[in-house]
Amino acid sequence: MNWSLTIDKALPRPLRIILRGVGQVFFCCNAVTGLIFLVALFIGSVTAGAAATVGVISSTVAAYLLGFSEDDIDAGLYGFNGTLVGPCLFLFLEHSPQLWLYVVLASILSSIVLAALMRILHPYNVPASTSPFVLTCWMFLVAVYAFDSFTRGPILPPPGIPTVVTGVGAIPAEVWFTALTKGIGEVMFADSVVVGILFLTGIAIVSWRGALMALSGAFVGVIVPMLFGANQNLIEMGLYAFNPVLTMMALGWVFLKPSGKSAVLAILAGILTVVCQAGLASFLTPIGLPTLTFPFVLVMWMFLFAAGKSKYWSGPAAK
Repeated sequence: MNWSLTIDKALPRPLRIILRGVGQVFFCCNAVTGLIFLVALFIGSVTAGAAATVGVISSTVAAYLLGFSEDDIDAGLYGFNGTLVGPCLFLFLEHSPQLWLYVVLASILSSIVLAALMRILHPYNVPASTSPFVLTCWMFLVAVYAFDSFTRGPILPPPGIPTVVTGVGAIPAEVWFTALTKGIGEVMFADSVVVGILFLTGIAIVSWRGALMALSGAFVGVIVPMLFGANQNLIEMGLYAFNPVLTMMALGWVFLKPSGKSAVLAILAGILTVVCQAGLASFLTPIGLPTLTFPFVLVMWMFLFAAGKSKYWSGPAAK
């Protein structure tokens, strides 16, 4: 929307870059949207909001000091992985003063990993997206075994053998709204209906198609696992939806030319993201790591590589 772009451009450059970095979590290069996302995070949890703020500032400043592309920094591309790193580490690890330093270091590394992956993937016109966040957080979560100052939190899956799913069944109609909105909120680890609504509002400010893809991804993340007999509690918490949300936004709005054909491809990719998430969850269970957004990254990469061989889908990778 024009009014949001006017506000975006009127903000001081450092603030604009930081807020754009937050907005880029949902592919939105807009400071107004980023502000809405950040406010939503603080509403959901002050700690999560503070951790996201520390993360986005650390990753962005690191990119600037390391001399990475000014255009990419201005677009907030070196901020969104750091935005995710902060809440992630505070969700899965016990809180301590040292954890703030841990977030800063992980956010700095996410920018370095992003620059490296951008260099590797550039010839193929495929974005790194949230893969730096995933790789960095996996390393930092595993590293806590070697440090006495850090302890795994109760939410982090304990290492073990995958077990047979329980709590299977169709979710009640009155729970659908909660599942859908939480599915959008869980992209930034927010278990909140209000946060999910605010996230969707922020996306809609930038693009109605983007918001439609996000909402459609949430529907896919509820319907498909329910049909396949996934754990009902996980569906209700939106934990099967946040990856399809990102996948469908990426393919149906951002990285392929927006059209009916790309929307169909996005739906197929969203469905397969659910299966990919279930498979990766079982694969990672023995080492006690969460899937994070890797199902989205993996499916998006495969579809974008494949789209380059198809006469039906084309469009440059933008982020």
